[in-house]
Amino acid sequence: MRALTFSDDKGNEAEWAPGGPQPAFDAFQEFVDRHRGDGATTLRVEDRENGEALLFLPEAGAVCRTKGAPDTRTEYRPAGARDRRAQLALFAHRGFSGLDRQGTWFPDLAGLARERIREEFDASVLRRTHPRELRRRLEILTRADGRETATVDGVTHYGFGAGGGDTVNAWFGADGRGLVVVFDHAGALNRVDDPDAHAALYDGIPADLLDLVKDVPEAGTALNVAHPGGGTLAAATGVFSFAGPCAMADGVVAGLQEAGLGVEETGLGRLLERFLAMGDFTPAGIAEAAERWSAADVEKGFAAATALEQERTAPLDRETLNRFCRIWADSGYNDRWDTHYVLFDGDTLEDVGEIHDELLALVETLGLERVDSPPRAADGEVWIRTDPRVDAELERWS
Repeated sequence: MRALTFSDDKGNEAEWAPGGPQPAFDAFQEFVDRHRGDGATTLRVEDRENGEALLFLPEAGAVCRTKGAPDTRTEYRPAGARDRRAQLALFAHRGFSGLDRQGTWFPDLAGLARERIREEFDASVLRRTHPRELRRRLEILTRADGRETATVDGVTHYGFGAGGGDTVNAWFGADGRGLVVVFDHAGALNRVDDPDAHAALYDGIPADLLDLVKDVPEAGTALNVAHPGGGTLAAATGVFSFAGPCAMADGVVAGLQEAGLGVEETGLGRLLERFLAMGDFTPAGIAEAAERWSAADVEKGFAAATALEQERTAPLDRETLNRFCRIWADSGYNDRWDTHYVLFDGDTLEDVGEIHDELLALVETLGLERVDSPPRAADGEVWIRTDPRVDAELERWS
């Protein structure tokens, strides 16, 4: 345990030493209560001997940890009043490094704001919609709009208009990797008149997915914007990648953070998610939600999607499926959206060994969709999109 100094930005200060009558947090809370009426916006817990401090920033909903020379660092992460006890205990026992257990820390408040936007997106309807169901609904909505899906070189384009120049477009390859792009012409992120700013919205998108929206044939659902490096990019106010678990493009996150906006300002909810959230996703339900579409066109969309689903439900090899399920039972789980199987969570390739290659071979044989692991995941982690045929078997193993 370390001797600590409690202070605030109003000049109040108190000392705490190990072995006294109060635990560190109780003494800190007493200090906070004593000076609550002073209007402090920063609360500081400092280990002066080691040059380390923990700052609670209630107005920002954040906590900051700082370390002096020679390894000078200042980092932030989200935190509320309920987090203080655990954070102070870790700091009192182990100082700056003890707080690594709290998760990812960010170098500035801007990075913290971007993380909050990502967390907001993680609670979105699109994030929790399985890509298989997303593609089915996009197929139906494309045809309801009186259009046909088009597949070129193994990549299928879906697209529909939402009226007034607003559009939804998506491109998915046979391997399940894809990109969803929404364009809200009246939205705060409409940058079609500034090619550099518009191109920046696509920052962070993998190169193979970015190629899907370069120089696409302009159609009723795909407005093109000049690219500063030549050619064009599909017009966007929201860009969402399916290289791994569904994620919002870094450029869109940065744009929202700089403007102090939330995810709804991309147009995602109004243009696409209202269809994904529909429990009554039927021809009648869609026709009621979008009066511009005829019942006949909506029926065509459902007929096409039904035929497509029948192609995707062929039985899986029993022996291969059983082996996959055994590995999942030993080292896997489903993510909180139930859209991915996560295997070898937190393990390195060295930790996993040969079974890693065996799993990848099983995934290929079964025709399952493996996706990129999230940023900061261990290199042995494997993420695979859930499949109803596997789900039915896993019920016997869980």
